[in-house]
This record gives sequence, C-alpha cells and structure tokens, in this order.
Amino acid sequence: MITIKEIARLAGVSAKTAERALSGVTKDKRRDARERADRVRLIAAAHGYQPSEVALALRRGSTRSFGFLVDILTDQFLGAAVETAMDEAGKKDYKVALRLARFDKTQTAEAIKAFLASGMEGIITSCAPEQLPRELMESLAQRKFPFFTLCGRSFWEFSSAAPDYSEALPLAVKNLADRGHKKITLCLFEGKAFDNLVTEKIFRESCAQLQVVPDFRIHNEKKQAAFLANEKLPAVILYGKYSMRIYLDRCRELGFHSDVVGFYNEWTMAAAQTFDLCGIILERAETAVRNAVEQLWEQCSGAPVRHLKTKAVFVPENEFHSLKVADLANQLLFEQP
Repeated sequence: MITIKEIARLAGVSAKTAERALSGVTKDKRRDARERADRVRLIAAAHGYQPSEVALALRRGSTRSFGFLVDILTDQFLGAAVETAMDEAGKKDYKVALRLARFDKTQTAEAIKAFLASGMEGIITSCAPEQLPRELMESLAQRKFPFFTLCGRSFWEFSSAAPDYSEALPLAVKNLADRGHKKITLCLFEGKAFDNLVTEKIFRESCAQLQVVPDFRIHNEKKQAAFLANEKLPAVILYGKYSMRIYLDRCRELGFHSDVVGFYNEWTMAAAQTFDLCGIILERAETAVRNAVEQLWEQCSGAPVRHLKTKAVFVPENEFHSLKVADLANQLLFEQP
C-alpha cells in the first residue's frame, strides 16, 4: 500500500503538507495551496490510500464520532433509529458507534465508559433513565457532556426527545367517548416518569371535558397486558407494541372485544396491520431521531440543553389506509439514489 511519503513525493509537496491535505485540516485559502491539496487527494484516491482514523482524530483533535447506546437491535424502532442516526450524522461528516446494553445496568455503565474512552464527542441512548448509572450520569452532567436521551427526560439535565400528545390524545379520548364509552383506561409503560406525568395530565383533562371517567395505569412488565385483558375493560388506550400483542391475544382467548387505541410510529406501524384497533396515536420517530443528532452536534459546539417535543397525530381506523407503512423486513429504510 502506498505511504504518505510516497504520495507527497508524487505530488511534489512535503510529507507534512500531504498529511494536512488528507486530514482535512488544511485551511489556507490561497489558490496554490488549494491546488496542492487537491493534487495530493487525487493521487491518494488513485492509489486507494485510506488514512488512519485514529491518526486523523489526533490531528483534528476530534473523533467526529457519536456513541449510540440501545438495549437490543432486534426491534423495529431501535434498528431503524440507529440507521437513521447514522444517516443524519453522516451529513455532518460524523460517524456513529453502536453498543448494546441488553436492559442491564452493568452493561449500560460499561458501554458508556467505553464510549468515553474511545473519544466519543457525544452519546445518544434509548435506554430508560432508571437504567442509567447514577454516579456516572452525575459526572457527565457536571461536565456538561453532550448526552441525549430518546426515552424522554432523565433525572439529570440532559437533552431529550419525547412525543407531544397534547393534540393526539384528546382526539383519541373523544373517539372512544363518541363510541359511547363512559370510562376509558390509559395504560403507559414505566421508564418515562417525567413525560408520563405530562401525558396523565392531558388524559385526565380530556376525560373531564367529555365527562368520561379516567382510569390511569402504569405497567412495568409486558405480561401485565394480559392481566389488563382479564379485566375485560371496554375502552383502552395502550402503550407498547409488544404489550398490545399480548393484550389482544389474551382478549381473543377470552372471546372478548374492546375498543382499543395503540401508540405506534412510522417504523412500527407494520406490526399493527393485523390488529383490530379503532385508532392509532402516531409518533414521528424519524423526525425525533434526526433532531436528536442535530441537537447533539450543536451541543458539541456549546449549545444549551434542550428538551425536544415532536407532535403526535391521531389516526382513526377509517383513515388507516392513508398511512405509509414501512415494512422494514422487506424493504430498505431509505430510498437509494
């Protein structure tokens, strides 16, 4: 493989000039300097030269890399979120390194430490706030390290993303009330404590306006969805695609039908196609992930912490046909040029 010294000789420049040209740190705006740099890059490309990523990072003083920590990849949302983050980061000439936590606090802490040791300039995670290691998070918060939680607000002052249900949830409640229901159950999942409080408030106010009795629940395990079905509740708004499957399977076993609204996004909608739902609260996941990368990138330049909200929409069952469903098992996430 050709060396940097050989490239410099062929380009008629010094080895230091060649290194600067290939590292992307050349700042001279003079025409002759630009021409030398272009000549170096053309010769390097012609010979298939690939500079060391470690060496480039040392010269730049920056790895131009973010860490993305997820629990699993065998999930439609998380797999698509990682791919989207990589796509968005690539637009800024950044890379995304991936690690798995598998819902384990110890593995979560080890992954974050590994990211820091590798020189990641920021970290995005979809792990629940309760899973994050307290002492390490407090240290990062004090340092104002760029950290972004996709699973809503955490106990620490980090940037975050969460769906805004202020318009969609009242419409979901009204849809069920218009069907004659006088009591509606909303069941959310533990792990989004701060945002669940906001959602509960929206729910209770919506029920009060329509003179409907609110029944608010928090689940911490998917299997609780089966117990919920055992209660044979007539109207349910249920969070979680896995919980929804368990809930509806149990309803079928019981021979019971209830009017159900589920929470989905453009990547998980395919999972709802076989479900008998009367409506969907649709989150804009792609927008949230792209905004997360943008915010993390801005924080690397000193931007303040921000809590981003992306408006969800309510889609009644008679409009399901208008939704563009992404069947990620059989198609690419993004259209290729």
